[in-house]
Amino acid sequence: MDNGFNMVLKITDIKVGTVVGNYYWTFVRVYSGENYGTGEGFFAPRLDGVIKDLGRLIIGEDAVDINRLYDKLMWATVPSGVSGINAHAISAIEIALLDLIGKHLNVPVSTLLGGRFRSKIRTYVDTHSGETLEAMDPTLLPIVPHWMKKQKVENEEKMNAPIHGRASKETFSENYTPKAYASRAKKMKGEGFTAIKFDLDVPTPYFKDYNKETGALNNREVKHIESLVAAVREAVGEDIDILFDLHWRFNVESSIRIAKSLEKYNIMWLEDPVPPFNYKILNLIADSTTTPIATGENFYRRYEFSEVVNTHIKIITPDALKAGGLMETKFIAQLASLNEMITSPHNIASPLGTIAQAHVAAAIPNFGVLEIHGHDVPIWKKLVKNMPLHDGFIEMSDKPGLGVEIDEKYASLHSIGEFNL
Repeated sequence: MDNGFNMVLKITDIKVGTVVGNYYWTFVRVYSGENYGTGEGFFAPRLDGVIKDLGRLIIGEDAVDINRLYDKLMWATVPSGVSGINAHAISAIEIALLDLIGKHLNVPVSTLLGGRFRSKIRTYVDTHSGETLEAMDPTLLPIVPHWMKKQKVENEEKMNAPIHGRASKETFSENYTPKAYASRAKKMKGEGFTAIKFDLDVPTPYFKDYNKETGALNNREVKHIESLVAAVREAVGEDIDILFDLHWRFNVESSIRIAKSLEKYNIMWLEDPVPPFNYKILNLIADSTTTPIATGENFYRRYEFSEVVNTHIKIITPDALKAGGLMETKFIAQLASLNEMITSPHNIASPLGTIAQAHVAAAIPNFGVLEIHGHDVPIWKKLVKNMPLHDGFIEMSDKPGLGVEIDEKYASLHSIGEFNL
């Protein structure tokens, strides 16, 4: 489209590739001649096809007109929905455009976002419920990619049900004991992490089948969950921040009981206690406890977050790879700052997507801590060249664009089909 100016970065091609990590890491590369930028979108069924379809709309356009291109992509999705998989695809394309523009101007993406408040990005390590060597397909079904040397499947039923939420069919094991949680917490502290997260939506030895679909906990289950938190706090002391995730597993009554039982442990936050469909219920829980409540990974763009930031939730957790991209996430963080909310991005991305979110973290005043989700996945750090994560902090560089590149030869060993970006 002729915008009245000479084109600076005419978009000539768009390519997509997917690597199977602990999730499907789907990448998009936007080309302007021989120059390119790379982005990543949050996993979703058939995401690669949606990116390709939407990408056709910007071929021949000028990449530097990123705001107009963003609107063009957004309006193209109005009939089919501007959230969900469409938002994942647009986020990926936007990140790639920013990487391309940053390289062209020889500045980091954080500069394009307005400059940095910080050059060291604090991270928290998500330990799940101990061992984090797992992999899931875009519908959250467990899979065994070939980089897993061995995975013990305790029962076949688990392989046909999602890991999280009320549909989970996990059974209690020694992995879900206070001793196991304490041991894992000490190990992560020893690696230099100053913030550690565990799952609390885990099987207990006191589960009753008649509560399976209700999201309700009995008294002994609440006590067991509290014992996990107590063990982690005792293991790491008061100098380490501890965080806990409930993955939308419980109802309001049980969520409040958990939150109130954890008040004495001074945790950084309790995340997503109830299903993410009604922010007013989350507000009710937040008003019922002094335990900070966090949410946001399942909300999209500024319009949905404009409701969330007016609640009494203390921390929002947008994921830039699905919420609308890096610029949109900065806007969301600015909305949150009006009510003194902390923005701590959710992140289960590859190293490239992690660095993309680090650029947002660097550019917002109300940043808290960024998630690291692939700690035990052997291909995670190897996927990009010179991943700058050390002792729990990401060191931002002055390299142009995102500042990292995918190791394409290595990626091709773990891709779906030919990895040809």
